[in-house]
Amino acid sequence: MVFKSKIHAMVSIAALAVTIAGSLPFSSPASAKSGSLAQVSSGIKVTMNGDEFQPNSAPYIKKGTVYLPLRDIGELLGSVVFWNSSSKTVTMTYPELTVKLNYGSEKATVNGKAKTLTAPLGLVNGRIYVPLRFLSEATGADVKWNAKTQTVSISQSNEIVKGIGVNSNIWLKRGTGELYIAHPYEQAPVKVGKVDADFKELISLNMFMTSNGNMLLTIMDNHGEPHINYDVYGVLVRNNAIVSQKKASYFQRYEENEIYYQYLDEAKNEYVERTLLTDGRTLSVFDSEGKEVEKYDLPTLAGKDENYAVLGAGKDYLVVRPNRSGFVTVIDLKNNTKVEMYDKVLTGDDLDYARNNDVPYHGDILGYLGEDTSTGNLLFSYDSPFDNKPIKVFTYNLKTGKTGTHSE
Repeated sequence: MVFKSKIHAMVSIAALAVTIAGSLPFSSPASAKSGSLAQVSSGIKVTMNGDEFQPNSAPYIKKGTVYLPLRDIGELLGSVVFWNSSSKTVTMTYPELTVKLNYGSEKATVNGKAKTLTAPLGLVNGRIYVPLRFLSEATGADVKWNAKTQTVSISQSNEIVKGIGVNSNIWLKRGTGELYIAHPYEQAPVKVGKVDADFKELISLNMFMTSNGNMLLTIMDNHGEPHINYDVYGVLVRNNAIVSQKKASYFQRYEENEIYYQYLDEAKNEYVERTLLTDGRTLSVFDSEGKEVEKYDLPTLAGKDENYAVLGAGKDYLVVRPNRSGFVTVIDLKNNTKVEMYDKVLTGDDLDYARNNDVPYHGDILGYLGEDTSTGNLLFSYDSPFDNKPIKVFTYNLKTGKTGTHSE
């Protein structure tokens, strides 16, 4: 069985960087003895905006300078920090900021200009440590040291939001919407444009890159009390410039929108990639050049005047969910027919629950898993609230209209 999951095999632009970024061990210079630069102290605390930060390795203090492991400084400051073992250089990048420090030197460069360090890089047990104050203040943070409590207190504006994990090469300025991307990962961030947005509260960033080099970003702003509103911004970036962007708003229920699919062009015997952006009411489909090639009116196709989450897509179908009424709907794009899946696969108490429940939200609790390309079946998961049986997987064949169950 060939299963095309909803989480496609898209290449994250930071995937390879995860293995090289951060604090990397290296062979110590002949003149330096590992651990000779400092006495490691586990009693030093570091706080960021009042919250205690837990480094992976203990910080230390030497001659009045607090050092933090290289692998931790990027996470703490919202920057990208990496070690080049061949040149023995630490580089920190941040929007409109590049700092370079050479091992053994008391000089640094900040955006190409020479600066004098109060302390050089440190080496403990084969790992690079960096002077915390210098890099923190380079990003505009305020640093205070309390000798009595052995605490470094850092205050930093939340104006710049950074992606985490494999998305740690994205930055967004809340106030202006300016979007920065570092690609390749170790390069200085480039401003690709502005997101047209009024950001309110909890922001998260995600980005994937397709094989043709297009970047798809999803920026989610979760706001309102108690975090029941979701403003989701989809951004298509090509050649370091924003090509198109859309905003979709959802209430209570948010499911990640599909942003990509591919299909086999049998005439050419090659796969065609498509990228997707939605504002909840229209779905735009873009080709590999970033040009819009299709546009779908979701309320017209699905039959309800609501905002929609696009759970899945292919050349001939869409899987959507209306935000308020909440029934997963399959749309056949060949004839513009639609099917609400709860009415096809659920029975008894489960069917009644889908039709009438309103906690935590209206509609069914079917999940879309993806397409089994070997059979053409669309797969849906269902975890019944009325029994302790394993999660069921239902199938739906777009060509025949038949439903069934699927077992792994």
